[in-house]
Amino acid sequence: MKKILLGVSASIAAYKAYDLARIFVREGYGVFVILTENSLNLVSPLTFETLTGNPVHAFSFSHEKREMGHITLKDDASLLLVAPATADVIGKFANGIADDLLSTTFLSVQCPVLMAPAMNPGMYSHPAVKANMDRLRSWGVGFVEPARGAVVCGDEGYGKLADTDTIFRMAVDALKK
Repeated sequence: MKKILLGVSASIAAYKAYDLARIFVREGYGVFVILTENSLNLVSPLTFETLTGNPVHAFSFSHEKREMGHITLKDDASLLLVAPATADVIGKFANGIADDLLSTTFLSVQCPVLMAPAMNPGMYSHPAVKANMDRLRSWGVGFVEPARGAVVCGDEGYGKLADTDTIFRMAVDALKK
């Protein structure tokens, strides 16, 4: 069974990661969810645990297990998929900032990495975000381009999380490389 690390960052689109987890599990993948601390305000670890049958990880160090999550999670990982990927997470990855479990896991994995951005269209089109994405692409990170449309704040443009079927198909393609 292929092991998918599903990173979920704090975009309002985080709830769509539930559907992604469900699709991967239905198709026979093992899914291990890594939540950023801020995403805990938007989604429930219990829901991901119920959908995946695996514990959810949100913090770099566990007091109970005395383990370093970013080291143990990477073992046997087939893909790190970050969906949704906020401007914050993209910037951390591009600049080697490792201050949470998701960003330290990124630095430690040896598998393909795929990111599905979701943010305000003004943020998505900002030169800093574009430069960070270009840097990550130069390192081999793949991107599922966001959709165009209205976002929660009412702005319109590219920035909506791509649909889950598209993200799933691109993830499966990344696994073949």
